[in-house]
Amino acid sequence: MGITVEFHNDGCALIRMQNGQNRWNLTTLSQLNNALDEVERNKSASILVTTGEGKFYSNGIDLDWLNSIGRSSDAGRQFDTVIRDTLWRVMHFPMPTVAAINGHCFAGGAFLALCHDYRVMRSDRGWISWNETLISLRITDSLILERKLNIEALRESVIFAKRLTGPEALKLKIVDGIEIESNLISVSKAIGFKALGNNVIQRIDLQNMKKDMIPRTIGVSKL
Repeated sequence: MGITVEFHNDGCALIRMQNGQNRWNLTTLSQLNNALDEVERNKSASILVTTGEGKFYSNGIDLDWLNSIGRSSDAGRQFDTVIRDTLWRVMHFPMPTVAAINGHCFAGGAFLALCHDYRVMRSDRGWISWNETLISLRITDSLILERKLNIEALRESVIFAKRLTGPEALKLKIVDGIEIESNLISVSKAIGFKALGNNVIQRIDLQNMKKDMIPRTIGVSKL
């Protein structure tokens, strides 16, 4: 199925992740970056919305694949670099970005959602969590979490790895809104367009401001 891009007449670019649980390996990250390239090439696109399909937004890193190749292998080290670069690419994307979280959103998938400017989660189904504590993994580069989560959200969703529903995530300000599935994309689009308002913001200026306000630092993230 892969990852597809739709361009709507209103200026929304919609990326749909359709790889089952949408786990991240070198192949799926390449698909995502190709989709982001396509969005950037389209000069009529003014906002970006990403979503999954079915039960999952993203279930994080493809640990079966990563364990099969070895994290210390050349491919494993390449993966660490690519996933880190991809997260920061989304963080600094040159247009408003909204994650329409249609289902479960765990670990590396939750990192991806958090790197968007805004997040809208289903109100009736799905959890968001950084579940590394539960699977004996470390997060050695916490900059994204520190910049995006308040202390209560960090405690509940990361340290204690609680599976948070949409209403719980909204209360902790992890997401900006909750909606039923049928309205998820339309509400996400509305948030993206509201971010721009009537302003004419050049892509490069928006990207530079994001880089200035949330600068990237050197470090390898073990998601």
